Amino acid sequence: MYIIENPTIPSALEIVEPLKAGTEIELHGTAHNEFAIELLSGANIVLHMNFRNQKLVLNSFLNDHWGSEIRHNHPLTSHDQFHVRIFVHEGYYNITVNNDLLVEYEHRFPVMAVQAIGIKGAVNVQSIIFKGFEFKTEWKQRHQLINGAVTNAYDSVPHAPSLSLIEGTQYY
Repeated sequence: MYIIENPTIPSALEIVEPLKAGTEIELHGTAHNEFAIELLSGANIVLHMNFRNQKLVLNSFLNDHWGSEIRHNHPLTSHDQFHVRIFVHEGYYNITVNNDLLVEYEHRFPVMAVQAIGIKGAVNVQSIIFKGFEFKTEWKQRHQLINGAVTNAYDSVPHAPSLSLIEGTQYY
């Protein structure tokens, strides 16, 4: 398990090892208004979760195009505490908010290509917890080394390797 506490918002934080079935990311925080949590791969937004007006809007921005939106109701209002959990399965993400399953979102892009988690909007995040990874690399040391490489007001992750350099990925 690896924990990032009180990240600056907005920010994009490197995910050191590839996502795969059985890995999960938990975020604990306080919603103040509209905010987004995103899984990023280069200029692609592999998973976009936008919490707004008690709706959760899910989508992906791949190869310069947004896909079709999926909308669900969610229980969060301004100043609510939340626990968002993204659990990776073969073929889909299982997304829960405050321990209630909201949606299963099918993969639209290879999960192993995810390089960072982005958070932006009116939100305060107390912790991000990464579980189920092999932790063969010292995550804390890696985060200290690349901190300056990721801009706070992200649109994409700078210095991301080309998809052709990430083993097993392909263009969609």
